[in-house]
Order: sequence, then C-alpha cells, then structure tokens
Amino acid sequence: MAKRTSLLGPAVAAPSPREPEPERQSAPTTLPSSAARSGGKRPGKYHLGAYFDPADPTAEAFRVLAARTRRSHQDLLAEAISELVAKYEADKQFGRV
Repeated sequence: MAKRTSLLGPAVAAPSPREPEPERQSAPTTLPSSAARSGGKRPGKYHLGAYFDPADPTAEAFRVLAARTRRSHQDLLAEAISELVAKYEADKQFGRV
C-alpha cells in the first residue's frame, strides 16, 4: 500500500517569505462620541437589544414566532417597539410629533 501524503505538505515544508509589518500608529487618546463613530457593519444605525434567559418562555415564544412567520428578529422587534411607543403615546409625550 502506498504511503499517503498530505496536500499541505509542500505549503508547510517551505517557509514563506514574510514582509515586514508596517508601523502601527498609536490609538487616539480620546474616544469619539457615539454619534461620531461610524464603525461596524451597519453605519448610520444603532444597536437596540437585550439579553434574555434562554429558558424564558417569552424569549422562546419570540424565537418560535420568528421561525414560523419567517420574519427576522429585527423586523419583529421594530414592530413591537412601534406598537409600544404608540400604546404609551411616547412620541407625543416626549416632544416628537
């Protein structure tokens, strides 16, 4: 029986030439305000969320609802928050009309 050789053998055996790493700039001493930060995957948006116990029946019902309706968690949360704001008339109470 022939001896098996790894496909990675040539890549592992031959040392790769390394290019010198560019000099790193030091981090700024002051952090930008949250409004000025544009990093992340969704520029112009902010995260609104919470952490729940996986055994919480409400959290479980939410996951099942998302799966059965084939809607994203973001879509369902946006609808729920909109209804909550309307229920308490928060847009009027806090000056947004």
